[in-house]
Amino acid sequence: MIKNCTPKIFLMFLGYLICQIPSERLYITIQMQDQIGIINTETNEIDMLIATEMQNSQNMDCMDYQDSAMCDMMDGCEWMMGMCMETSDLDCMEYEDSMDCEMAGCMWMDDHCMESNDNCMDYEDSTMCDMMEGCEWMMGMCMETSVSDCMDYENSMDCEMAGCMWMMDMCMDNMNDNDVNTPHFIVMDEQLGYWFTTTIASGYIAQYSLIDNTLIDSYFIGDAPAILAIDTEMQRIYSSRMMPMNGMGDMMPSSNSQIIHSLNYSPMGLTASGISEYEIASPAPHGLAINEDGTEVYTASNTADWLYKINVHDNLVEGVSMDPSIGNPQDQVTQRLKPIQCLSVGNKLFVSCSAGTWYNPFTGESSVLPGELQMWDSDSMLLIDSIELGDYSGPWHIKESPVDDIVYVALSGDNLYETEGLAAIRFNNNNLQLEWVTTDPSFDTLHGVDVSHDGENIYVSGRGDGSIHIFNNTGEYIDAIYTGGMSMLGGICITKKDVPAIGDSNNNGSIDIVDVVAVINFIIDDIMMSPYQMYANDTNIDGFVDVVDVIAIINNILDS
Repeated sequence: MIKNCTPKIFLMFLGYLICQIPSERLYITIQMQDQIGIINTETNEIDMLIATEMQNSQNMDCMDYQDSAMCDMMDGCEWMMGMCMETSDLDCMEYEDSMDCEMAGCMWMDDHCMESNDNCMDYEDSTMCDMMEGCEWMMGMCMETSVSDCMDYENSMDCEMAGCMWMMDMCMDNMNDNDVNTPHFIVMDEQLGYWFTTTIASGYIAQYSLIDNTLIDSYFIGDAPAILAIDTEMQRIYSSRMMPMNGMGDMMPSSNSQIIHSLNYSPMGLTASGISEYEIASPAPHGLAINEDGTEVYTASNTADWLYKINVHDNLVEGVSMDPSIGNPQDQVTQRLKPIQCLSVGNKLFVSCSAGTWYNPFTGESSVLPGELQMWDSDSMLLIDSIELGDYSGPWHIKESPVDDIVYVALSGDNLYETEGLAAIRFNNNNLQLEWVTTDPSFDTLHGVDVSHDGENIYVSGRGDGSIHIFNNTGEYIDAIYTGGMSMLGGICITKKDVPAIGDSNNNGSIDIVDVVAVINFIIDDIMMSPYQMYANDTNIDGFVDVVDVIAIINNILDS
């Protein structure tokens, strides 16, 4: 009897195609370029750059915006008379009454609407000035709007007067411009094949495919979304808010919100969860984490130094002061510890605190507080232990080792004191212990951190130096991946699992009758599949899942 080997040979060919997708991919937000970089960690080379283009992905009417700042950021919208309205493209001569004429920045004269011939300097009121095309209120007077590119300005004063931002000794386009998104943080669902990012300048959460990195959907939540936490079981993501960036002027958008936002995700895209908003009693909830079973979300107020536990099912919120020596109420801004990120490991909750210079409003004196990592019991919400990491160390993002009881802390540091680096903190029972810390004068404002799936390598993004720095788990500096001087790197995330095998519909590492039943149900019920489900089930790569694919999977099981 001659056995038909065609299905097996074809699946072997598909196995070869799978190998063309790197087993470990590093995703990095390149904020200055409004891009996400995808890096093959085997070659340490950038394989792909994904442009974030959120504004045009949803058709929101101007009337949907209830905040003047967000309204003015949107193309075709303008805040007028206490509401967000469409910007008119009509010529002045087309307006037939004085109110519409003057609201459009034209001039009503002799019962006709005409172009205004006034010079900007003629306007003595900031509101009228800003309404006039080509005018801008600056330094207490109405001035002509500059048409020069931001890069043309050579000093900070001219740069900022032109509405640009001065950073890294050069003039750049302002991140609050309506064409700017500023991707910040990345999380993944490696069961279904999605990755997500926040765009703090434009206010979106975006959903992409881990197979081909195409944009699936974006959802506008506004108010500077920052860090994400993901519940892959319930297919839900949570978003915190951007905290004020001291000393950075208007370069980075910030939020006064007290809201943690919640969205559901599916192959169809993003939708509001049953409880879409969770409110805490403190401003600027920035640090964010979720426990293993997805029942609790934790957040820390960057400005009030309060830590919160939120029961996502009944919306019960429990808060505790992170700095009882100060004893400030929940809504009082202190900016003393300045917590940055939360991390949940079992019943341990870790919080990085950037600290630094603190002004005491009661004594009028300033002091320098060392950055630290705190460890809390997430059941009792009691502080277990904390470890200081030094003055001007600026602990930022944190990530646990997948193979050891270690938390890695990116130290944003200070160039003046050469304190930028990476620290490894061991947690053993109820104690924190410094394993090692690696610093170097070449590091500049380190930011994000993630660990390879085997726990061997740690990757840290350099916000100021444009490099992804690579360390091994003993603290030895291995290499750097340079992304360019105009990068401003942010959040970093590494895949921990391979793509599913062909036929492994439920992505559990084995191909059996359960997968066959799942594929048949997808076909009968005409259910839209996730990227990984589609990848695993479409055995002949024709863009459809049908009986041919079912037969191929059955043959694969019989031949194994």
